[in-house]
Amino acid sequence: MDISNISLTRTNLSSQVADHLEEYILSSPKSKVSEKLPSEMKLAKQYNVSRPVIREAMKLLQERGLISLKNGSGAYITRPETDTVMNAINRIMQVDHIKSEDLTQVREILELSSADLAVQKVTDEDLQKLDEILSRFEDKTLPLKERVKLDEQFHLAIAQAGGNELLCMFIGVLTSLLRDYMGKGILVEGGIEDAISRHREIYQAFCNRDREAVHHAMAEHLKVSSLNVQFFDKKGATAKTK
Repeated sequence: MDISNISLTRTNLSSQVADHLEEYILSSPKSKVSEKLPSEMKLAKQYNVSRPVIREAMKLLQERGLISLKNGSGAYITRPETDTVMNAINRIMQVDHIKSEDLTQVREILELSSADLAVQKVTDEDLQKLDEILSRFEDKTLPLKERVKLDEQFHLAIAQAGGNELLCMFIGVLTSLLRDYMGKGILVEGGIEDAISRHREIYQAFCNRDREAVHHAMAEHLKVSSLNVQFFDKKGATAKTK
């Protein structure tokens, strides 16, 4: 790692080191996932800073999802996980008081686009994966947490069928942020049966490679899901006032 041209001011040293290492990780053609970074001692010597400064810089990079720290082994380059992005968006939503309705609206926009793209590219292997997820989803004895997880997997599998990695990431983040929301839609009376039926309808439209039917089925699913959540919330609010 060549850092001969780096110049640090004597304030916020850990942030400067973290920023420079981030630039190296993201821009260097030599860096790759699972590559081990130089030792803490070596980095301290190269940057001419103390080891505690390097240690703090490593923590910052870990928070950014760019490295993983392994006790007794060192720091390794990694790719940011969906949870890293999800947590950042969640904090922004709370700080800026963004309404959950805005999040569900964004979900509708992206999910419909995802379905429109996927139906043009879906393969037999993609359909098999969707069918396998649905087969497990149709077990009415599943605990809520497992059912929501399979719901997430179904929508993510559709995004993956479209072949756009960035869209896959956004769908993954959105469904993660909406876990409680998706659970509410299932908890209303008849919610499980309705969810099973609508997911199977989406799947069948994909099997037929029918673009219009896929778009319609997905739009109806998202619409009814939203209505179910509203009903759940209203019922809960009514119960609290009694």
